[in-house]
Amino acid sequence: MIAVEGISLLLFSRNDIKKALMLVKDMYGCSDEIILCDSSDRKEHAKLLSETKRLKLNKLRIFYTVPLGYLEPTLMYVIKKSRYRWCILLGTDERISPRLKIDLHKLINDYKCSSFSIRRFEDVSGNKKGAYTNWQTRLFRKDRISFRGIIHEEPVVSGTTIKLTDANYFIDHVNELKGDSSKGYSRMERFLRMSYKSFNERLIDYFYKITVPKKHNAPGAFGGSLMSLLLLYERLGNKHLEDEISDFDYFAFYYLYSLATSFKMRRPGAFINAFRDGKQMLGKVREWQAAPDGDMEFEISKILYKKGLIRFLELDKVETIKWINKKYANRDGGIDLLISLLKLRYKKGERWLD
Repeated sequence: MIAVEGISLLLFSRNDIKKALMLVKDMYGCSDEIILCDSSDRKEHAKLLSETKRLKLNKLRIFYTVPLGYLEPTLMYVIKKSRYRWCILLGTDERISPRLKIDLHKLINDYKCSSFSIRRFEDVSGNKKGAYTNWQTRLFRKDRISFRGIIHEEPVVSGTTIKLTDANYFIDHVNELKGDSSKGYSRMERFLRMSYKSFNERLIDYFYKITVPKKHNAPGAFGGSLMSLLLLYERLGNKHLEDEISDFDYFAFYYLYSLATSFKMRRPGAFINAFRDGKQMLGKVREWQAAPDGDMEFEISKILYKKGLIRFLELDKVETIKWINKKYANRDGGIDLLISLLKLRYKKGERWLD
């Protein structure tokens, strides 16, 4: 007899206990366990534990971490806490379609794959959906994926991804449930500075996000051709892979990225808006370059592209999370703490936790 696969729901909260428990209740019947990583203030965290006990939510397991500004840095830590091989990742402002709830177990048991890419509708209010959608890998085998700790990233998938094109399978990003979780995200942009090596990789990565190929870990014909063209451009311009990209390349990158987003979201004035966005981002890059820690931040940027934030800070290890929880328990967390940890790790090296 073939064993039926179970599913772990992964979710994160920070001072939004009501919304977190709403999602827990919504997904309770179609999940085999629910892992909630909570970074709320101590009083709010205590309320969460009390409410969970009162409601007898036996499938719910709660872990506390000091807030690091956004959820991705602790993703691998939480994934390792799950008991089941398959996981589904949702935000407290997201809901999956009724049919997808019913078919979750059928999908993971019927298909031989590593992950599923699901269409997400943005700006959902009641029964009204916005025009903008994107594809996100939210249902996956935990032994076949890895996250780097980048804001709003797609995981690196080892193996095959199935794109769920059935119109009955989708995720709603609900306007009424959205909070201000993006506050402070821009502080982390200073670590988005690019060497030519990371510039090339980011362009290829964006190509994959648009096309959603089945084999995420295979470059494909177009991806390989695009990489060859980029390397040729850099060779002709006497540009070295470890050098920071030029002002022109920064502008071109953000211009094209903004242009593609504007077309996808059907915004008017796409070319004008893209020019403005490219110019604005170039101005930010120049500010980062001129900052007192500008050189250090560029070197950290290169490390983060190579290793990822999670591996660099060892945030997938229980010992690291315990150390951070203990050392920073009574201090303000968030983006400021995360940036401090990055600089501490860079300055002190492998023994930074000593």
